Amino acid sequence: MYEDSWYSYVPESSSKKDEASSSKHRRRESLLKQTNGNPDLPDPLLEIYEEAPRSKDPPQATLVRRAKSYSDFYEIVIQCLNKSEKEKNPRDKLETFDSKTGDSQFGDGYEDFEDDLLDASQEEYQLYRDQLDLSERHLENLLTDTTSALDLLANLSESFKSVESETTAFQSQCEDLLTEQKRLRDLADEVGTELQYYAYLEPLTRRLNAPGAGRLVRSDDFLDMLMNLNTCIDFMDQHPNYRDSSVYKTRYSSLLERALNLVQMAVSSSLREATEDVTKQIKAKEQTETAEYILLYGKYETIISDLGPQVEKLLRTSEFSFVNAAIAQSPYVPQWNELYKQLVDTYIKSREPVGTLVLKNLRKFAVSDPDPETDFKSFARRCVQYVFDICHNELTLVEKFFQDGPDWNKDQELAEKVEQNRFSHLATLHTFLTPYLCNGDLTRICTLIGWLEAVYLTPADGDTDVDRTRDAQKLTAHVLLDKHLWPLSDALFLKAAAEIEHFKPMAEDLSITIKPTTLPAKDGDDSVSISENDEKTQENGSSHTYSSPGMSNAFPTVKTAVKLLVMYNDRVYDRPRTGDVLYEIVHQATESLQKAATTIKRTSTIMDAQLFLIKNLMLIENLFMTHEIPDSVRQSAEFDFTPIWETIKELQDRKQLFNPLAYFTPLLKGKLLPAVVDHLLDARKELEKVLVQQITAFTKHWQSRLGDRDPKKQASIEKASLELDALLCKVFEDDTTRAALWKMIRAEEQTRY
Repeated sequence: MYEDSWYSYVPESSSKKDEASSSKHRRRESLLKQTNGNPDLPDPLLEIYEEAPRSKDPPQATLVRRAKSYSDFYEIVIQCLNKSEKEKNPRDKLETFDSKTGDSQFGDGYEDFEDDLLDASQEEYQLYRDQLDLSERHLENLLTDTTSALDLLANLSESFKSVESETTAFQSQCEDLLTEQKRLRDLADEVGTELQYYAYLEPLTRRLNAPGAGRLVRSDDFLDMLMNLNTCIDFMDQHPNYRDSSVYKTRYSSLLERALNLVQMAVSSSLREATEDVTKQIKAKEQTETAEYILLYGKYETIISDLGPQVEKLLRTSEFSFVNAAIAQSPYVPQWNELYKQLVDTYIKSREPVGTLVLKNLRKFAVSDPDPETDFKSFARRCVQYVFDICHNELTLVEKFFQDGPDWNKDQELAEKVEQNRFSHLATLHTFLTPYLCNGDLTRICTLIGWLEAVYLTPADGDTDVDRTRDAQKLTAHVLLDKHLWPLSDALFLKAAAEIEHFKPMAEDLSITIKPTTLPAKDGDDSVSISENDEKTQENGSSHTYSSPGMSNAFPTVKTAVKLLVMYNDRVYDRPRTGDVLYEIVHQATESLQKAATTIKRTSTIMDAQLFLIKNLMLIENLFMTHEIPDSVRQSAEFDFTPIWETIKELQDRKQLFNPLAYFTPLLKGKLLPAVVDHLLDARKELEKVLVQQITAFTKHWQSRLGDRDPKKQASIEKASLELDALLCKVFEDDTTRAALWKMIRAEEQTRY
């Protein structure tokens, strides 16, 4: 409105005063000033002419300090004049004289100059007053303008407040309208979204029931149609309160079953046609190995591509298997599981020609080189490798048919079915090889098991693909061993151990003296020959052979038991070994030795029987320590009739033994029934018990003969000592056993004395 100088003006009195004094003529001293007795005052008459007469025009307006009153102004003028007089020096005496003579004339002209002075002073102050009036009016205008501006601003503020309140109300109404609009839009979208689950029924019903609906499985939108059916069924199941939801759910379930039946029919038809064609060609003529592979696998691999990408994705991916626990509870999942179950069953049925062809080829191997009777090792390995290749090819075909990667992505029950079909060829192999393995030669099955464990169950380095193949072969070999060969091996060893019981020794077998030459063992009905044992022990690198001290003169059943223990314990793969086999071998060997010792007692002396048992039992005991054979224990369940006898005794004490009514309470409590008690039988402890008994009896007998300190009997003692030494040398080949027996006898003798 105005410049800033109007509002922030600060007068600079000192500077303005200096400028005014420099720009104007020096003001004359007042004529009213009294001399106050000062003789040096200048002549007023001379001072009148010091300056030109001043004009009557108003002086230039300046901002100077205003005198408080006229008297103050007079005092100021006098002070200025005195100051000027002090600074001036008289120029000469004439001038001083003139000033003295002029004092007399000052009074005369004072009145004339006083009026002029008053007029001049009055004009100057009038100008100041006019300036002040002008400033006052200007300030009043500013104040008036400021007041009006403030009033205008107050009015504007009130107007803005009114507009703001109206705008707030309008904004609130608009927000309410927008919220309602959004609610209506969401409601319309929700109604439209949920309405589509109802509208999808009719067009889908027409498509699935139209003629030629079987071609839908090859259409591009077939999988989308199945997923939409799943979604509709799930929606109806989640909203049971909606109108006709149960009816629509039933109809959608029927349509889903219809669509899945189309898939099942398409796949089954393709598999059936391929199986019939393969069976016909196999029966028509002999096929080469390459032709067999093309028929059994190449033809089936093309089925998936022929059915189209929709069915291939349905069979291979996990998108439709619904193995996730969160989706597994959906109502449509059982229908999908039933579809995959039917498809797997159909696939397994289509693989039946493979089993027939495997058995046919195995029989061809039996009549060709190598001959199973002369070279069973090569024959068995050829059969095993062929069946393992078949199992690997079956696994590869299953992965191409039902998997989208190396891992099974369907229900585990279906995976077990597929594996059973793949491993069914191992059962065929086992059935085919069993007659050759059960011919009484345990080295055959031991050699075959050792080769499988060494080749397939031991770890090996290689790249990823080789590792996958090796893992599959390792699993196949483990199934063959665990399901078939290991149980067969245990059965054959138990059979061989049981035959020890029926061994009938000859006279030379009961002899305890050392034979001069190693004679072949006469095992009679024993199932394994010595030459076979030598071959086995040499093959496995065993240190316990028939060249070991004492083995050449061992009892035949001991040789058989040692041979069986070594063959059963020597394995490349550390598989769990059953204690029944070890128990049966050691137990039967101990029983046969006790029977032989009884025969020796009747035909010879007790001493011979004791030495016979000590020599043979120590061979078996040493075998346990040298070969680290595990404990030969067996769990046995027996009936305990103690509760029955205690109940009868109690009734007898109460004289109620012949009272039928007294038997009801014990019968209800089970006191009249035998209890089943589990016993842990340990054949090694049984063997050690018999061995300790015989050694104790033997040492006590000779201690009694050698322990007499009577000098008169010294000759007989020396004779008995020589007799014992000759006897030990005749029975035991190794010096260690003889020294041990001598030490025990002398230790007991020293203890006594």
